[in-house]
Amino acid sequence: METQEKLESGLVEIRTYPTYEQAATAAYSESMNTGGWTFPVVAFRQGKRLILAGAFPIGFVESRLYSRSAVRGEGASSALASMNRPLEPKHKQHITKYLVENVTSNYIMPPLTLNVQEKVSLFTVASGHSFRSAYLAIPGGVNLSITDGQHRVQAIKEALAQLSGIDGEVASRLRADSISVMITCENDLKQIHQDFADCSKTKALPGSLLSLYDTRNPANRLVSDLEQNCVLFRGRIDPTSKTLSKKSTFLFLANQLRQLVKHLITRTNPADDEFEKRVTNTLSDKERYRSYSELYVDYVNCITEAIPVFKHISNLSTQSPERGQIEKSREAGWVCLSGTGLNVLGCLGYDLFTYGVGNWKHYVSELINIDWSRSASLWQGNIIQNGKMMTQMPSMRAAAEQLEREIGLYEVIKAKKEEFGRKS
Repeated sequence: METQEKLESGLVEIRTYPTYEQAATAAYSESMNTGGWTFPVVAFRQGKRLILAGAFPIGFVESRLYSRSAVRGEGASSALASMNRPLEPKHKQHITKYLVENVTSNYIMPPLTLNVQEKVSLFTVASGHSFRSAYLAIPGGVNLSITDGQHRVQAIKEALAQLSGIDGEVASRLRADSISVMITCENDLKQIHQDFADCSKTKALPGSLLSLYDTRNPANRLVSDLEQNCVLFRGRIDPTSKTLSKKSTFLFLANQLRQLVKHLITRTNPADDEFEKRVTNTLSDKERYRSYSELYVDYVNCITEAIPVFKHISNLSTQSPERGQIEKSREAGWVCLSGTGLNVLGCLGYDLFTYGVGNWKHYVSELINIDWSRSASLWQGNIIQNGKMMTQMPSMRAAAEQLEREIGLYEVIKAKKEEFGRKS
């Protein structure tokens, strides 16, 4: 027998039954009679409100969710009458691209936060606890509005449109997937705005950590490979900080390691989007990626063996107080322990491999004879000017050229470039 339970649930009408079987039967019966849908959910409380959590098929999300975005350039009154912030086309495009590229492999879409703007029914059992299973019946013609996730929903729609024009079977596969949702029983617009603000308080991943975690991009995967397979870097890369303090016992930031990869591949410092596109186009083939990765790991291990301070640090235990010696080495001001010095070595690697220097390990071994102190004449006027470290590309290129002169490589690279010019 159905009973009514008095709860603060907004437009959600809660109906309780003696058993879940009866609740489910009643829910599906209502949906059939209203041309609607029934979804299993978990009902619980956060603060004073009833919250529902479950999952919706992406095909349902495509057709039954709506947003009301603020319009950029209009006044505060327009924003207050809207449910969502202005739609950012570039953000939507990034998510769309991610979905289209990964729908046939693995992808993840964070949950959507929705709210109820029209009457729906919740079928459950009577209980003294707010946490319980339930069945949400949504009548045909009733839409749920989006509190947080409008870009994900718009990207889903755009991805489905693109895939439908390319491969209808893949589009159907995406529609059959699901996305988790959290539904607030809320129709107060001011509270909906507050919910969105509260949802936005999460902190984005630091760039350094993202460069290790987001390995779908081959550029970041190379960073991870270098950290794991190079004896100098293993256990000595700070994955979370934006800057490296003088007292840090880490050797480099993950983002500095990513800069090394940039210089190994391009000899420059392109914008992240441009760099990622270039690397994706170059290294999407698994065998080619493996070849590049093994070559760069070999190169870093060779320069580690050749440069005395690198070799010393690589022999320090990362699990004991020995790692405190990294701080002392940094205080000594070795050029090769700076991000700029690391990029100069990246430029050196670029020239060795781009111009096909067959005996490249011979030239790397000559690095043992280089004075890596900041006061060395080799670095004056390029990356060291008036006692300060320069980070601009012209300074790094000049330093890389001077380094190549010191190890006898400059004329070899010059001849290789001239030969390449004649062939092209």
